[in-house]
Amino acid sequence: MGPYSRDDTDPFQFLEIGFYNGAGYDTYREFLPNGECHSIEIACIEKGPRSEGKWPWGNFAEKNKRYQQYLDEDRLHCGDGSDVNYLDEVWRNSMKRPDAPPLKIVVDDGAHLAPHMAQTVFFWFPKIEPRGILIVEDIQPISEANEFRTQFLPQIMKDLHYCGDPKQLPDDLCFPTLFPLLASIHCEMHICIFERNDTPSKELSLAESKMPPNALDMSKCKSMLSGNWQRQNR
Repeated sequence: MGPYSRDDTDPFQFLEIGFYNGAGYDTYREFLPNGECHSIEIACIEKGPRSEGKWPWGNFAEKNKRYQQYLDEDRLHCGDGSDVNYLDEVWRNSMKRPDAPPLKIVVDDGAHLAPHMAQTVFFWFPKIEPRGILIVEDIQPISEANEFRTQFLPQIMKDLHYCGDPKQLPDDLCFPTLFPLLASIHCEMHICIFERNDTPSKELSLAESKMPPNALDMSKCKSMLSGNWQRQNR
């Protein structure tokens, strides 16, 4: 993110999934002087039982001394970062404004649950402008995140090298909404960065923005099945 930390860079939008107590968000605001920084946090929704769509474990976000300021600025958004309908509301009402700068960076540092991490990619990656990046943190071998590492990543890595040439070995895309927008994937210990190519951002329908059935089960993508290439070329 170094180039975005310069004070002479063009204005852009930054989104963090997982505000928690805002320590990271405060740092991003300081590090990205020309960034319009947004963050999503579920803990600041109405207090109450989860069965009623509320939050029973306390409002971590309000511990931040600028909590009310961020709410008043419409930069802190209280809701479920894995709920496509809520994400669409944030996007359309707070971020996709006529005067808004382009979305360039999304960082998922939220619940570290595989379904949430995958949903972040499917919803936000198409909305990022060319050559922007999406970062997913904490992809370590823990039970909550394992399926993102062992099921999602192999499929999108396979798609990255998709050929689609009928003269070559037959191939099928696992994630057809992501592949046309993907330039590269860079993974280091416990973190992966997905880079957008030069294709303009896309407004997908809510149905297209939802995590598909195969996202965390690569056995549901035909081209990931063991022996698929041999069977197709006999």
